[in-house]
Amino acid sequence: MTAQKRGSNANGRRHGLHPSVRSDVNLLIGAQAISTFGSFITRAALPLLAIIGLGINAAEAAALAAVDLIAGALVSQFAGVWIDRLPRKPVLIATDLLRALLLGSIPLAATLFGGVTLPHLIAVSSLCGMCATTFDIAERSYFAGLVDSSALRAVLARTLGIRGAAEFFGFGSAGLLVGAFGGPAAIGIDALTYIASAVLIGFLRVAEPKLPSVSARGSFLRELSDGLKATWSVVIMRPLLISTFVIGLYFGLFRSSYLLFVSNGLGLGPEAIGFVIATGGIAALLGGVFTERFSRFLGVGRAIAVSLMIVGFGLILVPLAPGATAVGIAMLIGHQLLSDGFETVWEANQAAIRGRVLPANFQGRANAANDGVAILGRLLGIIVGGLIGSSVAGSGAALLVGGCASIAIGIFVGASRLGSITSIAQIPASVVRRSAK
Repeated sequence: MTAQKRGSNANGRRHGLHPSVRSDVNLLIGAQAISTFGSFITRAALPLLAIIGLGINAAEAAALAAVDLIAGALVSQFAGVWIDRLPRKPVLIATDLLRALLLGSIPLAATLFGGVTLPHLIAVSSLCGMCATTFDIAERSYFAGLVDSSALRAVLARTLGIRGAAEFFGFGSAGLLVGAFGGPAAIGIDALTYIASAVLIGFLRVAEPKLPSVSARGSFLRELSDGLKATWSVVIMRPLLISTFVIGLYFGLFRSSYLLFVSNGLGLGPEAIGFVIATGGIAALLGGVFTERFSRFLGVGRAIAVSLMIVGFGLILVPLAPGATAVGIAMLIGHQLLSDGFETVWEANQAAIRGRVLPANFQGRANAANDGVAILGRLLGIIVGGLIGSSVAGSGAALLVGGCASIAIGIFVGASRLGSITSIAQIPASVVRRSAK
């Protein structure tokens, strides 16, 4: 029995998932939660190791922060083609184990040679960025083939929500682990989480959808071109791709400006900043819980549009915060609750639409196109944020630009054809299939 047929045997409970499909969904979500928990430890430990242990300068810190995004952008489109050619389960396991090996080299080098070097950290960060991008594309493609489109949004929302909880506990544990055991040992713990993730994925049981045979494949460049054309050719997908770029820009502006603004502009200490950021994980968890109800209440198109506007409004609260006061802290927490919570609604809906409108053998390239657009937006946002932040306007203005951009794209989506779609099932599959060819 195929994954799609298993997913569509509705029993009226738990979104109609067959027990085997439900088991695989739980295994995938568990694997992601464990590895996400570890990845946020490394996200805090690796730059601290470079800053404190190696005494790197601002330019070196910026290179270390951006290298994983650049590596992800370089590999995303190639990964999408291969994910459409290969079974996804081995790809998920291989990228997990490779990340475990790469991260494990850091505590090993610290033990054998008494420390690590900046080129070593940059190499690990870039290669892990490639693995993370490939894993994310393969996982979303796996979900699209495993779960029927009628249940996909709920499953993706749950996945994103639990990832948010893992983010909360990962950030919360990072400082304690680095303080207790040191940066290399904390990163070693992350390596172990990827091994645990690979083990869980190894227990997946449902057969993947049949992919094209070797003889049916075109050239690599032809398949890459076909995937990009198929993703853009579906009219409903175009506002989503544009919104993905703008949200990428939003996050790039946030990444380059937020910490500078709240630390230098508002005068918050690291403990307060860590607490505020950690609340975003709880917001993502809550977003995963209410995504289904919110989307059904407003309709999928309006839910996406309203979510984008709320995400933007949340970021605008940050530059309006009146310093390190109770009101200021409340506004910063409000940003985390609104932006992280409703970003989950947007992401779950747009990924579910992608799973609905394109067939299984296009999912890798469709997800890769989405990731490539998002990464390019982030890189542009980092550059623009740096330029605005270093100007007279300052980092607060960069955050304001990001918030306004998200509100504007929300209005655009609401006015587009997508804005009138009330449910994902409203999109006729037969028309979509012809458009994807």
